[in-house]
Formats: sequence, C-alpha cells, structure tokens
Amino acid sequence: MSIMVSLIINLVLFIGIFVAIYLFFSKGAKRINFSTSVKKNIIVLGGYVFILFVSMVIYFMIPDEKFMEVQNKEVNQDGFLLYESLMNKEEVDEKYLASVDDYPLEEKELVIRSKGRATEYNVLFIKTEELQEEIEVQIYKGQFEINEFDFSDELPLPIVNYTDNIIEVENAPFFEKNIAFMTPEFPFTQFNRERWEEQGSSSASRSPIIYIKIPKDVNVIWNKENIFVDEVK
Repeated sequence: MSIMVSLIINLVLFIGIFVAIYLFFSKGAKRINFSTSVKKNIIVLGGYVFILFVSMVIYFMIPDEKFMEVQNKEVNQDGFLLYESLMNKEEVDEKYLASVDDYPLEEKELVIRSKGRATEYNVLFIKTEELQEEIEVQIYKGQFEINEFDFSDELPLPIVNYTDNIIEVENAPFFEKNIAFMTPEFPFTQFNRERWEEQGSSSASRSPIIYIKIPKDVNVIWNKENIFVDEVK
C-alpha cells in the first residue's frame, strides 16, 4: 500500500474518532449524570484522542520530500560474502568495486603499511602473471544497512598512498548517519497487533577490502602487529 493511500485511511479514521468524541460531549451526553471519577476519565480519554489527532495533523504538514518509502527486499547476502568470494577467486558483482588504480613497481618488493594502530579495513593480495612492472589496487566498499535502507554508497573509503614501492593505508574518515523512522500508522500501533518494538532500527556493516594484484616474482612484506594482510592462493 502506498504512503498516500495509507495517509488518507488514517486521516479518515482520525476524523471519525474526533467527531465521535465531539458528539459524546454534546448536550445530549451532558444530561447523563456521570460520577466525578467517570467524568475525569472521559476528559483524559478525550484529551488523549485530541493529542493523537494533532500528531496526525503535524504528520501531514511534513513536506513530502522528507519521506523515504521502504521497499521490502531480501537480505543482501552477497555483500557479506564478498571477502570469502575474493579469497576463493570467485566472480563478484562490479557494484561492490569502488575504485581501481595502477601504480608502477620498480623493485621486487612491495611494502604494505597502516597509518595508525587500529585498522578498519581488510587487505588481500594476489600474485598474477598478467602484471609485470606495475601493481593494481582495487578497493571494495564496505556494506552498511539500517533496516531496509542501504547506505553503502555513502561510506567513505580508506585512503591509499603509494610511493617508492610502499603502500600506506589510512582509515576512512569518520562516518555518522542519523536517521529517524516515522510510520503513517504510528498512532494505531497500540490498538493493533503490530508492536512498536518491531519498528526499531538495526544495522549491519562489513569493512571495506583493499585487493592488490602484483607480479608473480614480487615479495610482499607488512607489519603483522598492526595490520592484517592475507594472500589469495
């Protein structure tokens, strides 16, 4: 059901509830001799319904461009198996590939360094006969999802610097994503089977991968204390 149809249904229901409360407090209803406690309960109930009505009006006043309609989709398993696929030399979807750069190689030794102690990325390298005096550095973006929204394309990439046969990798800049969820049927979740907890958010992430192709006869060294590097064989 589209957002517009859901909004119309909710508005009609709210108008019906509001009219019912108004009629209840009409002159005919006031002739009934309610006790003081019952009158207080009715006032509280009427005030609560009024607050719900106001919240619905505010919802309608929010500009349409602020909304993102959630589309149901299957869990993205391919992204989370990307590391395993690269290790097994399997074909991976090009949509995960963020950048490709070639660098000249003047010696038979490649040094991989990490700028900083904690690394937030994975490094893989593979020796190939396709390259002779150069290396190819591929960066695969990380996976970042909140509920059914995919923000992987917004994740910043790690920074790779290359000089004199040395690859120095720096963690990606700090990334923060703030998102608020609001559903058109929010005022009714307390009256139906849908629980509010089910509308909460959840996140999942996978670190970016730096995939390096090098010539067959090149030796690779790195500091094993502060960076993890694995060879694809």
